[in-house]
Amino acid sequence: MQKKYEHLKYEHLLYSAIGLVALALILVAFNYLLSRVPGRVDLTDGKLYTLSDGTKKVLRELQSPVKVKLYISQGESVPVQLRSFAQRVEVIVERYNPRPDSEEEDAAQLDGIESQQLVSGEQFYLGAAVSQLDRKQTLAAISPQRERLLEYDLVRAIARVGSAERPKIGLMAGLPVLGERFNPFTRQSSEPWVLAGELKREFDVREVPMNAKEIDKDLSVLLLIHPRDLQPEQEYALDQFVLRGGKLIAFVDPYAYFDQSPQMPGVPPQPSSSDLPALFKAWGIAFDPGKVIADAVFASGGGARLTPTVLSLNRTAFSRDDVVTGSIETLLYAFGGAFQMKPVEGLKATELLRSSPNSMLVDNMNATKSGDEATR
Repeated sequence: MQKKYEHLKYEHLLYSAIGLVALALILVAFNYLLSRVPGRVDLTDGKLYTLSDGTKKVLRELQSPVKVKLYISQGESVPVQLRSFAQRVEVIVERYNPRPDSEEEDAAQLDGIESQQLVSGEQFYLGAAVSQLDRKQTLAAISPQRERLLEYDLVRAIARVGSAERPKIGLMAGLPVLGERFNPFTRQSSEPWVLAGELKREFDVREVPMNAKEIDKDLSVLLLIHPRDLQPEQEYALDQFVLRGGKLIAFVDPYAYFDQSPQMPGVPPQPSSSDLPALFKAWGIAFDPGKVIADAVFASGGGARLTPTVLSLNRTAFSRDDVVTGSIETLLYAFGGAFQMKPVEGLKATELLRSSPNSMLVDNMNATKSGDEATR
């Protein structure tokens, strides 16, 4: 039974990792775009069909014209909701109607636009292709559910094709995210994480050592993962990076399941934790690296295997108006911590994920326990 439970727990962590890879990619892409414009792109104040100042700045900086083609099927068979949505979309782009067996349909397929099936069984197209010279990005299937995020999707595609070089980002990690070469002492090696491969598809990833005393000035976005045992010198370097306008995406962990340190013989290894104590204090962020969330509403499993520290989050836990979490439906959040925010003057806190009112912080030593044992 214990072995089966360990297998289920590992599956939980695997699915959680896949979801967090997607979340991290959105965070990095969004922060890279923000690093190019002064201030956050406001997509939630009701001005859904007016281009933001940030988008206008990206468009002004284009060195040559960008072509945006909208493919949308027309006809009475198209649901009213989709027709209404499409009418609002086409305000900012040229429109093409990919009728069956037409040149427009061939063009849509060549551009990577995906057909969607209506209830009637007919095929329906709603997508966009953004191109400049020989560079092209495709929004294969525009969804009405992402209408509030459409401007972000389009400006991200435009920014990608508008530059021949991939954007540079820094990666500073206390875990072997980029893989680990064979160590003759431990006789072990590791492959790069899935996250590393996905990041390299989108960005020019520059590794920043954990003992760096300065962050390269050509980096505008830094992804910081599990900064365990970070020294004051490195926290100062991060502080200076942020002060000069850099975008810092920091992942701290009160219970790093895959970073376990060996203990004395007969004592099970214990996962490490990470924190940014000086920076968090300066920014008005409270975080306890020795505590994880236990949530009775989002607890995973059932019966004897109910695990309140492995949270199966649904859409009620996410901010629906933020581009980072707006399209996420479910996410497994394993052994995670929590922030208490009282940001200092000049900083603003934006909530992306939240636990239920029926939750509490528990000692991380109880993280893997089931049922009531986890909350004792």
